[in-house]
Amino acid sequence: MARKANKPIVVGVDRSSAARDALEWAIDEALVRDCSVRAVVVWSVDLAKEPPWQPVERIRARHVRELDDTIAEVTRGRDRLPRIVPVVLEGAPAAGLIEASKGAAMLVVARRAGQWVRRALLGSVSSACVKHARVPVVVVPPATESWGDTDEWPVDENASSEGVPRAT
Repeated sequence: MARKANKPIVVGVDRSSAARDALEWAIDEALVRDCSVRAVVVWSVDLAKEPPWQPVERIRARHVRELDDTIAEVTRGRDRLPRIVPVVLEGAPAAGLIEASKGAAMLVVARRAGQWVRRALLGSVSSACVKHARVPVVVVPPATESWGDTDEWPVDENASSEGVPRAT
């Protein structure tokens, strides 16, 4: 009797080190689950960064190359690998990842350190995925960050549950 294939793990990938960490996590998890990984780049033309006369095919080809390079970098030296399927989609990043994750076992995204003001004003891909994806979402934190790099408040070990300092 043929064994039913496990649902793939979808992971959002860009050129950041945080996204490489997320891809590494997804690969490790896929090995445990015996499933494939869909490494997804979602891109759109950014007129602030791309010349408007550049052909869309050239932009897409660059994203394909960058995804292939990232996969090669993350998988270099590994003894075992799951099947990794590169996927390049045009669209808004969060919406594209949510769409790509339909029918998957989970969606894996990275949380970048810092930039809390920008995220507060514009939102973030990981937040949108957590709120709107129909599959479990794993948010992989940056590998190295100090408190000053995050947008979270530090935990005061001397505070009560109401946030008022305890008498010592």
